Amino acid sequence: MSIHDVPDAELRRGHVACTILCQMDFATNPQRWWLGYGDLTTGGVTYRGTGDVIQISSMSLTYGTSAGMITFTIPAASPEMIARCDNQAAEVNNRSCRLFYQLFSMQEAGEGGGHRGRLIGSPISVFTGRMRDMRSTSSHVERTIELEAYGRMSWQGKPPHGRWTPADQKARFPGDKGLDLTPSLKDRSVVWVPAG
Repeated sequence: MSIHDVPDAELRRGHVACTILCQMDFATNPQRWWLGYGDLTTGGVTYRGTGDVIQISSMSLTYGTSAGMITFTIPAASPEMIARCDNQAAEVNNRSCRLFYQLFSMQEAGEGGGHRGRLIGSPISVFTGRMRDMRSTSSHVERTIELEAYGRMSWQGKPPHGRWTPADQKARFPGDKGLDLTPSLKDRSVVWVPAG
């Protein structure tokens, strides 16, 4: 869904707000959470409220692309959380992370102190990336956990997996001789003769 799919009548009332939903596909214990209190079910998925425990860095978004990098921070982590954070590379690295906006009407009250307001539409995807580099810092004053997620745009500047050389081609495809003539073509012009 996109913002363009929301009926104009809903948006024109002036009582529309949004919250952020997050899906983190950890290897053994995937998490679904949102920046609020209580459980929130939307799009067939239930998200647990985290309140203000988790902070999300600012996102630089442009139309049609995902943000480059996002940092999730738990600024007041408990000693138990810090202990569980260590040695989590297999649990976290290269696992999927998605962020969504969820619109809701602020005029209608919820029940039982949970989410207040009627949900409008389905979640709107704003970020899709891969998690990497969970780390913790501890001192006698504070304990912090940080987790980075990288979107498509942050991988644009990475060097390619190899070069177009015979050695790299054979490393990718053993026995392939497709680039064996490449070194002999240096400083030569190739004349292509039309068929026929």
